Amino acid sequence: MVKKLEDMCLQCIGQNLNSISQVGRLLPTKHKEILLQRLADHDMLTPDYLPHVTYHLFSPALHSVKFKGCEQVTDAVLMKLNDCKCQLESLYIGRCKMVTDVGLQALLSKQTSLKKLTLKNLPQITCKALEAVCCPDTLVDVKILCSNISNKGIQSLVTKNPKICKLSFGTPTSKASDDVVPVCASALGSNLIELVISDLNTLSDKSLVSIGENCPNLIRICLMGCNKFTSEGLMPLLSGCSKLQELDLSFCYKALEPSSSNVLEHLPTSITSLSLSGLPVDGATLHKALVRLTKLSELRLCGINNITEEDIEEIFSGIGSELTLLDLTRCHQSLTDHALRSVLKYCTELEDLSISGCARLTGEAFINLIRDPRRAKNLTSLKLNGVKEISHSILIGIATSCPNLETVYLAGLKCVDDALLFDLATNCPKLSNISIKSSTGKDSHQVTDAGLLDLVRCCTLQHVVISGIHKITDRCVLALANSCPDLKSLYASGCTMITFAGIRYLKDMCNNRVHVEHKIPNLDPNQVMAKNLDTGEFCRVDQMH
Repeated sequence: MVKKLEDMCLQCIGQNLNSISQVGRLLPTKHKEILLQRLADHDMLTPDYLPHVTYHLFSPALHSVKFKGCEQVTDAVLMKLNDCKCQLESLYIGRCKMVTDVGLQALLSKQTSLKKLTLKNLPQITCKALEAVCCPDTLVDVKILCSNISNKGIQSLVTKNPKICKLSFGTPTSKASDDVVPVCASALGSNLIELVISDLNTLSDKSLVSIGENCPNLIRICLMGCNKFTSEGLMPLLSGCSKLQELDLSFCYKALEPSSSNVLEHLPTSITSLSLSGLPVDGATLHKALVRLTKLSELRLCGINNITEEDIEEIFSGIGSELTLLDLTRCHQSLTDHALRSVLKYCTELEDLSISGCARLTGEAFINLIRDPRRAKNLTSLKLNGVKEISHSILIGIATSCPNLETVYLAGLKCVDDALLFDLATNCPKLSNISIKSSTGKDSHQVTDAGLLDLVRCCTLQHVVISGIHKITDRCVLALANSCPDLKSLYASGCTMITFAGIRYLKDMCNNRVHVEHKIPNLDPNQVMAKNLDTGEFCRVDQMH
C-alpha cells in the first residue's frame, strides 16, 4: 500500500502554505479541517508558520477541529480560531499541555452549535472552561477527562446543556466526586442514554439509585473500577434502567455484596454486552445470571479463575451460539484445553476472541474451528499474548484459514517466525493491528526484517508492536513510513537496530501523529541515517554496500 494521491496533494499544500497564493479560497472546508489536524499532528504550528495557517485555513466555515498531543496549540491559537468566527459542531482537544482556561474559555463562549465536545488530559484546564459551554439545543455528546475539573464544572455543563445524551467524565485522579452524579442524573433525565464514569472511586449506592430513578432510557453505563458501591445501589439501577444494553462492572469488587442479593440474576434481559472482569463470581452464579440473557452477544470475564471446566461447558452450551465477542484474558486457572474446546464448540459465531495470558493452552482446540470455513471467515480478532505452549502448526493453520483477521496479538510466543508473518500477509489482507512483542524464539523461529516487510507490503497496518525483537532494523521502519501512511502507533522499545532518525522519518511521512515508544538503553551513537541518492531510499550508512 502507498499514500493516496489526495494525501500527497494535501501534504504538499500543507508544507507550502507560505508560497501558494490564495490557496485558502480554493480549498473546500473538509480539506481545511484535515490539513489543520495534520499540521498540528506534525508540530508545524510554529511561530513562523502559524500566520500562514491561520490566514489560509482558519475560516468561518469550519465545522470540526481536532488537536491531539500538540504542545504548539496554545491559548493564542485558540483565540485565533475564535477570531475567524467559526461555529463548530465538533471540538476535540487532547494532550495539549499548553492550553489553559483563558484560551479554551474564549473559544467555547462563542460556540452555539456544538454537538460533540471532547477534552482529554489537559492539565491546566479547570471548571472555568466548562462554565463557558452553553449549547442547550445542540450539544449531545461530551467527554471530559481532565483531572482538575471538579463537580462545579460538571454541574454547570449538564445544567446549561440538558440535551446531552452521551456523557463521560472522571479520571483516576479526578477532582470530580460522587456528589455530582445525582445532579447529572436529575439534569439530563430521560435524555441520557450513555454514561461512562470509570474509576470514580467515590461512587456510592445513593448515586446509582439516583440514576435508576431519573434515567429510564439509559442504554449503556460503564462503572469500571468504581469499587465502593454495593448491590444495594446496583439493584435499583438495574430495575429503573430496563432498556440497558451495555453494562460494564469490571473490577467493581463490592458490586455483588452481599452475596445473598443475587444481583446478577436481576440483570435486564435487554443486555447485549456485559463485562464482569475481576469480580469474585463462581460458575453456578454466572450460569444463573447469563442463561437469562438471550440477546447477549459480547461477554468479558477477564481474570475470573474460580469456574471449573464443567461450569464452562454448562455456561456456553446455553449462551454460546449468540456470542460474537468473548474475552477470557488471564483466566489461566479456569481455561484449559478441554474448557477452550467447549467454548469453541458452542460459540459458533465468534468474531473476536481474547485468551491472552492463558499459559496452559496448547491451542489444539482451534483445529475444528480452522477446519470450518464459515466459522474461520467470521474471526476478525484473535488475541493470544502469552499463550506460550501454542504450536507453530496451529498458528499457521489460523493464518491460512482466517482471511478476515484484522487484529492478531502474538506477544511472547516463541514459535512466531517469518514464515508465520508471510502467511498472515498472504492470507489476511485486512490485518491492521499486530503484536509480536518479545517473540524471540530459537534460531529456527525468529522474526527478522523479511517477515515484517511481507506484512508491510500486503496489509494497511495501523498499530504495530515489535518491542524486544532485536533483529528488526530501520529497513522495516522506512517501509512502514512509505507503505502504511495511516499508521497510528508503533511500539519498538528494545529494538536496538532501529535508530532515532528512522523514527523521526516515520513520524514525518505518516498522515497523522504516530504514537511511538522507542526506549533503547545504550543505543550505539554511531548509527547514522542518510538518503541513498541512487535508489532514493532512506537507510543506515553502515548498511549501505
